[in-house]
Amino acid sequence: MLAVHARYRGREVRRADIVRRSADALQTMEGVGEFTFLGVEDITARVDSPSALTDLIMALLSDGNWAIGIGIDSPVWCEEAATKAVGTRAGAVHVRADTSGTEAFDIEATFALLAHVLAKRTLEGREATSLMRRGLNQNEAAAKLGISKQAMSQRLQAAGWSAESAGWQLAVHLLALAEGNLR
Repeated sequence: MLAVHARYRGREVRRADIVRRSADALQTMEGVGEFTFLGVEDITARVDSPSALTDLIMALLSDGNWAIGIGIDSPVWCEEAATKAVGTRAGAVHVRADTSGTEAFDIEATFALLAHVLAKRTLEGREATSLMRRGLNQNEAAAKLGISKQAMSQRLQAAGWSAESAGWQLAVHLLALAEGNLR
């Protein structure tokens, strides 16, 4: 069982509105359950799979205003584990799992590297990687943006697309291992 707890740490006014709109958008992602509100800044939800959880964490990290906790545990208290894991610093991911190994540390380290890649990304890089994440190939994405394939390739390289792809795969793999160790 997987759960996420996200705490808004942005400086915007009307925080409750931002958190509610974010939760409404995030729960439309495939495999993400309905969010429960835990006060003005905190939301939590169960997630169906390691890949859905990784997609959700990547969306929260891309925004840059969320502290994130991941709970990997029994269905009874998975959300509680995520709540205990959540930190206070935006862009940080903490994991709480009942394992004897280093899975939690490895998952945190993987998301720290992904957060670094995402934080360095320009608007053009975000546009390019967003299209790739939707399943378009480079030629299709370049045509959609009205640029050459070479320019698309350069944008993806500058945006760290290969590092993001490798990090995403690693995060999914580590989450699956941690979840499997609990069964």
